Amino acid sequence: MRRISLGMTSRRTIDELDTDLLATLDELDKRLYAVLSTTTRYRNILGHEIQRLRAGSAPEVVRALLLHWEPLRRQIRRLAHDL
Repeated sequence: MRRISLGMTSRRTIDELDTDLLATLDELDKRLYAVLSTTTRYRNILGHEIQRLRAGSAPEVVRALLLHWEPLRRQIRRLAHDL
């Protein structure tokens, strides 16, 4: 028990290198979240369009709707490339 309490009291303060690492990791976390969020949004759109196709919607209409979301796909590519 004493070893555990000694380990907890000997924590050091964050030095300058640690703050740089923390800032880098925070930025990476934000970028990954942006990729995940955008990808999830696009996946939901695709799922909806698949349901429309299965319900008998014309493939040309679905293709046109998916082209409408092409900027979202480009954004996903750009975000992934920035990582």
